[in-house]
Amino acid sequence: MKKVLLGVTTLCIFFLCSCHRGCKKYSYLLDRPLPAEIEVVGINNSNVTNTYVGEIGAKTDLPLIFPLGGQLTSIQVKSGQQVREGQVLATVDNTQAKAMLESAEAMLAQAKDAYARLKPVHEKGGISDVKWVEMETNLQKAQSMVISSRKRYEDCTLRAPQNGVLNLNDVEVGQHLSVGQPIGSLLDMTGKKAFFTVPENEIGALMHGEDVTVFLPALDRSFEAKVEEKSLVATHIAHTYQVIAALKDDKAAEMLLPGMVCRVIVNNKKVSGFIISSGCVQTQQNGHSVWLLRNGRTTRQMIKIVEFVENGVLVSEGLHKGDTIISKGYQKMYEGARISY
Repeated sequence: MKKVLLGVTTLCIFFLCSCHRGCKKYSYLLDRPLPAEIEVVGINNSNVTNTYVGEIGAKTDLPLIFPLGGQLTSIQVKSGQQVREGQVLATVDNTQAKAMLESAEAMLAQAKDAYARLKPVHEKGGISDVKWVEMETNLQKAQSMVISSRKRYEDCTLRAPQNGVLNLNDVEVGQHLSVGQPIGSLLDMTGKKAFFTVPENEIGALMHGEDVTVFLPALDRSFEAKVEEKSLVATHIAHTYQVIAALKDDKAAEMLLPGMVCRVIVNNKKVSGFIISSGCVQTQQNGHSVWLLRNGRTTRQMIKIVEFVENGVLVSEGLHKGDTIISKGYQKMYEGARISY
């Protein structure tokens, strides 16, 4: 019995010693300094930067439309083709319009002949003034009918309103076009524009003629632009206003194509205060926080962000000048951790 008790006692002492050494070992691991980078809070200056998503468009984008519609009889150009002002692009069936024009011209010729024959008679008093006014009215009506019929006939041929590049829709010869249906558009590629929308609470700060930066992710390149137009009416659903910025003359802008996605960066004003990197800010259920280093240990500090600026965020509450913030490596931090930097 004594031997059994002695063995149990020895075994307990062994486990107690092992546990003590293990606890000290894991305690050391838990308190091991974590690698991190820091930044010291100070008064800094920066610009308030707003970024909007938009797309590149041509200087002008004119729809190509047959005013009266009709059956498409020919397409004489291709999409992407450079055309000159006045060049014939397409035609629709002009049979009816041609017949109306010929009829109007015949009526005008008849009215002119009657006018020429009866004018000497009227001057000699052979026709009353009332009949003569009726004759002049008929002549004017015939002239107006010819003008209207000729316009209708000419509208059966679609010509380029200016120089540009064609962007044709999916239309085929023989297809019937309804009134106002475009067959494509004519793009003026001599100048590019950025089209983007701005929320109603920010549109007031954006001024005509203001310089902005247009960044193209597809090209990984930025271009300078100037605000040219901004809408006076907001969209009913999103309550945003459309803004157009014209890209400044730049040979490099020739590589831009309509429809390319861009980001428009606007620097609205200069601010001064506690500005810290946005990457070290964490979002909590009750607000935003950062990890501070105090007395060699980390502690979580709640902060209040005023707005995003060009090189970080502007903080109004929670920080003091000289505070040390964990700027990198904060993902592994916990309350009371030691760090190495």
